[in-house]
Amino acid sequence: MIKRADIADHLPGPEFSASNLQRKNRRNRYKTILDNLPVGVLQINEDEQILFANSHFEEMLGYDGSQFPKTVKDLINPNTYFHTQHTWKDMWYTQRQFQVEIKFRNKNGLYMQTENIVKLILDENNKPDFALIVSRLTDPEGKPFPDQHISLFDPLTSLPTRNYLDSFLDGAIERTRQSGKMLGILIFNINRFKIINESLGHDAGDALLKLFSKRLIHGIDERDTVVRLGGDEFVVILEKIDKASDIVTIATRLLKMVSEPSQLSGHDISIAVSIGGSIYPRDSTDANTLLKYAGVALTEARKRRSSVARFYNPDMIVTPKQRLMYESELRRALDKNEFILYYQPRLSLATGKIVGLEALIRWKHPSEGIISAANFIPTSEEIGMIDKITEFTLRSVTRQLLDWQSRKVPVVPVAMNVSSKDLYTSDLTQSILHIVTEMGLPPALYELEITESSLIEDMDKVKTNLMEIRDLGVTISIDDFGTGYSSLRYLSSLPIDLLKIDGSFISGLTESDGIQSIIESTINLAHSLGMPVIAEGVATHEQLAFLCAKDCDQIQGYLCSPPLPPDKLEIFLEKHQPSDLVCSNFK
Repeated sequence: MIKRADIADHLPGPEFSASNLQRKNRRNRYKTILDNLPVGVLQINEDEQILFANSHFEEMLGYDGSQFPKTVKDLINPNTYFHTQHTWKDMWYTQRQFQVEIKFRNKNGLYMQTENIVKLILDENNKPDFALIVSRLTDPEGKPFPDQHISLFDPLTSLPTRNYLDSFLDGAIERTRQSGKMLGILIFNINRFKIINESLGHDAGDALLKLFSKRLIHGIDERDTVVRLGGDEFVVILEKIDKASDIVTIATRLLKMVSEPSQLSGHDISIAVSIGGSIYPRDSTDANTLLKYAGVALTEARKRRSSVARFYNPDMIVTPKQRLMYESELRRALDKNEFILYYQPRLSLATGKIVGLEALIRWKHPSEGIISAANFIPTSEEIGMIDKITEFTLRSVTRQLLDWQSRKVPVVPVAMNVSSKDLYTSDLTQSILHIVTEMGLPPALYELEITESSLIEDMDKVKTNLMEIRDLGVTISIDDFGTGYSSLRYLSSLPIDLLKIDGSFISGLTESDGIQSIIESTINLAHSLGMPVIAEGVATHEQLAFLCAKDCDQIQGYLCSPPLPPDKLEIFLEKHQPSDLVCSNFK
């Protein structure tokens, strides 16, 4: 939110004291910034007294500083609609920001048509404080003159823009320095926004951006600021923070808020979001460096498959040399047998029995320890190594199944995650056919998990290959359902056997009626298409009770078992008995 301190405190006004040199220099710096904007900027108080007008506004109306009127009444045509229908004090309580055409009177007494964004600001007691008017001339037909507008506010979301952020952040840092507190910068990115925009249309994309901005505004305090950087990126500036952990808490709360499911163009959409953060003065005292570090953290966050917030640490900045070393280590990992598989059980809610496993690849790095797939699969895709990792996973699962079969260990189907890049050619189909033929295992013991977004990105290319794989007898499931663009048409036309609800929904279901509705509708949708539903990330009995009430078929998560290496999994399977994790106990 813009406050008087953001602009008025940095500009010459009645309260200006020439004795405070530091304050004067700071105000002069911000005045220079605003004077050089190719738009008019006018600041008035609740009594319509003009507190500040930048040079462009004065020149636009033919004035210089010494002649400029003292009140806005001397400038605005008395027949201006909004001015005749309301007093400024009325609007302070009924409006916050609006766009309006205003006829301003120039020095020669002629009225000039302008297009304006008006921002009305309340003080800390919710009383009228000041208004900021950003103005540009229009031609006689009412069209803005081209190439003359650098707006401080985004016309779609009504949020301040990057131009505003550039002039604001230094002041926010200075206020934080003087207060002895901390400041947080959070950069938000809407994951897969391009897919939604292209699939549902730009109107739906615009509606999503508006919804997202409103959620951010409602989720912050009055002292904090939301800025639209452009595209699908937003910045939140958190001021007057006592400790770094408070910033992390706020980021977590905002992440949950903005990720709430919504409906766009008749489709249920869940907004997967990545957040990158930096903290003043812990990370830096320079505004540009803090923004850069938050961007670095955002890049790390976007490597994850679901919504996540990451905060900057120096290890995130990888030099080209370090990147090459990491890639080289990753390439050698296969030859050195550094990849291993963990398995997470899947439990039937009707019988309490283990009915499947999910194979999860890990990198057993010689110095870093166990590294999860989320930290190396994106790089593997970038360097063209993902097909070898898929092949390794497929063969490792096959060897494990044969080993269990030979030792009379109970054998159940094993699911494997498949990269979207594996689906663009028939190589995966041929690999599965070769292994199944060579090893003699039933194809029904294999299940391929395809992330929803990989289907949406290029469905025509993957559809044929999926049908060929399914014709072999392999089960196909959609993983992380709900984190991308959900379509009944796509689900009904693709050869899908199972649907897995993403764990981010399950973790928030007890806190959100909206998420509960999405889960229920997803289960009903899948059942109407003859698909069993698996809920991922189930960790509590409360979550289990809800899923049972909605007729979910299977669960996967720590309530049943964490991912386990093969030896520990065998112990788990040997000891497991149909337990209290069955729906009959909740009915």
